[in-house]
Amino acid sequence: MRKELQPWLRLFLFSLLTLSLSWTSAFPGETLPTYALVNCRIVPVTGPPIEKGVIIIRDGLIESIGKIGMIKIPEDADLIEAEGLTAYPGLILAHTTIFLEAPRAERAGAQPEAEESQAAEKPALGPEIEAFKLLKPKKTTIDAFHRLGVTTVVVAPESGIFAGQSVLLNLNGDQASTMVVKNPVALHIHLVTQRGAYPSSLMGTMAFLRQSFLDAAHYAAHRSRFNKLQKGLKRPAYDPFLEALIPYVVDKKPVVIHCANQEDIRRALRLREEFKLNALLSGATEAWRVSDALKKARVPLLVSLHFEPPLSSEYTQKGEEEKKKAEKEIYPANANHLYQAGIPFALTSFGLTDTNAILKNVRAAIQSGLPAEEALRAMTIVPARFLGVEPILGSLEPGKVANVILTRGEIFAEKTETEKVFVDGILFPIEKKAAAAAAPATLNLAGTWNVTVRSAMGEMAGTVELEQEGNEVRGFMASEMGRWEIEAGSLSGNEFTFTISATIMGQAMEMAFTGRAEKDSFQGTISTPMGNAELRATRIPRQGN
Repeated sequence: MRKELQPWLRLFLFSLLTLSLSWTSAFPGETLPTYALVNCRIVPVTGPPIEKGVIIIRDGLIESIGKIGMIKIPEDADLIEAEGLTAYPGLILAHTTIFLEAPRAERAGAQPEAEESQAAEKPALGPEIEAFKLLKPKKTTIDAFHRLGVTTVVVAPESGIFAGQSVLLNLNGDQASTMVVKNPVALHIHLVTQRGAYPSSLMGTMAFLRQSFLDAAHYAAHRSRFNKLQKGLKRPAYDPFLEALIPYVVDKKPVVIHCANQEDIRRALRLREEFKLNALLSGATEAWRVSDALKKARVPLLVSLHFEPPLSSEYTQKGEEEKKKAEKEIYPANANHLYQAGIPFALTSFGLTDTNAILKNVRAAIQSGLPAEEALRAMTIVPARFLGVEPILGSLEPGKVANVILTRGEIFAEKTETEKVFVDGILFPIEKKAAAAAAPATLNLAGTWNVTVRSAMGEMAGTVELEQEGNEVRGFMASEMGRWEIEAGSLSGNEFTFTISATIMGQAMEMAFTGRAEKDSFQGTISTPMGNAELRATRIPRQGN
């Protein structure tokens, strides 16, 4: 029989959920605060910088912007003194794979044994897959992107020839529904092969893509004729795969083709021309090698900041030393070559697994010759234009969405820090990270622990299971409230911190623990939206100890 939650615990859950939702769902229908950012240097991107400027943010939008003394400060505005800070539009990453849950069970490689033979006869089909339905936003990830100044991302499924449809998000909380700016954005295609199945060669992949596009056009024409006439025509059989392709093949909605090397770019350009696709090319780290063809095609490029040479590269084939040299000296110059050739491009993080490498690699591109102002355009107004959202995003202008970042220093300078972030007009202060490196771990917290959580609402008991590698700690906490993941754990000397990813009444939220650890105990404070709670834990001895 299911154990009933104690009355205080039900009240705690309801209060916590209500307060959490008030943070994650500031709209629709809710008036947002008015802010006046004063005395900041403003870089609008679409106009010259403004020294000693003012930005008025009202109800999620930029109301006015200009020199101090020329803009009236509203009486109802919260005044933010920004002297010494620079205001930029929030950065846009036009191709990422963040927040995605594990692929669905029916995707390639997950079929039951009874279906293996059937699955081997055809490639995994996924144009109907929607990234939005796979999203599981996490506050820790959002915080990491805010520190970089990133406020907007395109999230795309990452595997399969037809990977699926992407979604454009503003990072304004941890609830997917309030983050959506545009859905779907594009159909994403990867020029890859199928292991142990058709197509097992790139020639086969290209043939499969061409046949799929032809079939979609024929299917759409047949369906259209039937819908108009019906009588005297055989009803077409419903095909969900072809139905999902029609908006992109027939209606010419955007298609993003990932290109791992220069040959992929040539293949993608041929597909685009043959079927008149509204195509963007992503990856494109070897775009400089085919710049003449790209200049002629005038195709939008989403250029990856992942500088590792592809397997087909001559530098990879010459050995590890040449590969590393190319990664540091040759591939970072790709963006500058495109700029010099007059080819528009956006910079993306696709392929990078470390968020800290994003700005580091932007700096590498700048050091390789790309002007810093062009790097900024490639992460603001250019991707906004490519994605069809230039009227609302990508620059600081009256009427646009208030995605504003305040930095201390030039945005791409190595020691610059992001001080504040506004997304959809919602203020997200940036917590300062400790400057010192973590002290070597002298404790091993791996094992099982009895834990007690006390708050003004009462007491809850449970267990914690921890794993540890160096300073990194992860695990889970189990109680009558469920099983919660422990992530981003860090042990520096005796200082112990981690994040609890909890699902309460169907809503995901995160809570932060800060405390001290000893060999057989740890204790500290859990910060929640409704206040703090005290956590104490004691180690459960292993049998035989």
